[in-house]
Amino acid sequence: MKCGKELAYVALVVDDVKSATAAWQNDFGLVRSDVTTHGGGTVPFLRIGDSALALFARDDKYLGSVAPTGVHHIALAVDDLDAAITLVAEKRVGLETGTVEHSLEGRRRILLSLRETNGLRTYLTERLEQNKPASGSGFVERLDHIGVLGTNNEQALETYCKRLGCQFNGEQTDTEVQIAAEHFVYSHNGVVRTVVHNRPAEFVAAVHDVFIGIGDTDLEILQVLDQGLNKGSAADLPGNTKRDHGALARFLDTRGPGLHHIALKVRDIDDVLDRLHRSHHKLIDRHARPGARCSRIGFINPKSMNGVLVHLVEREN
Repeated sequence: MKCGKELAYVALVVDDVKSATAAWQNDFGLVRSDVTTHGGGTVPFLRIGDSALALFARDDKYLGSVAPTGVHHIALAVDDLDAAITLVAEKRVGLETGTVEHSLEGRRRILLSLRETNGLRTYLTERLEQNKPASGSGFVERLDHIGVLGTNNEQALETYCKRLGCQFNGEQTDTEVQIAAEHFVYSHNGVVRTVVHNRPAEFVAAVHDVFIGIGDTDLEILQVLDQGLNKGSAADLPGNTKRDHGALARFLDTRGPGLHHIALKVRDIDDVLDRLHRSHHKLIDRHARPGARCSRIGFINPKSMNGVLVHLVEREN
């Protein structure tokens, strides 16, 4: 079994399931079907590329407990759950409780060890056969990546790549330094002398990303490299590493390591941002800015997405 063979779905917890589903359908062009949960309920299932988004209310019993809004878990499809459990044991990947639970559509699932996945809630689930909607005709090509905030990228690479067989798709380090300059202007008897003095560069922030392929998307696991740095302020401009560093550090303080955001791959990000703006979505980035892997990105305010942090990515491949 290779865990990267298929990403069954990504579970999103939202403030209002009906409103969130309508936004994904109407504003992003995703096609919906409904899948059943244990007990006879249903959840919206929205196809995106080779995978899907499953939307849950905060108190949905399928989640196990009341959950905050955001990305809750990912589910990796396997053909034979019992065989998969045996194989992950052979690969020395632990299970969180060892208890087989009810999955969607009457299937079964089991949760991998949160310690070994560094907080990335990952289920193995029997393959979902029914109610897969066709891909939509909107501007979203697929999931570009699933953003994960980690504290140990080496652990993530060990678990997902070396033991579970996922593909390592690269890494990136974002570093920001600050250089202060002093400008002296001295005037005497009509003579003006100018001296410019540069102070030593000051390290401001750094984030290390690793990219791990799962299905037709990636896990982007971000690790803040220095927890002791200043966490930024509202005065920091969107798009700089210090601002991103501060947001990640605050997330770690409140929730710990785990799933953080989803990113959608699009062809013309400026057109998409303009379209979303005209559809009254609140945007963090009104215009695209440089992002990881030589991309151009733009974030949507979570308030416009019922509590889920979403951003757009335009890149060559």
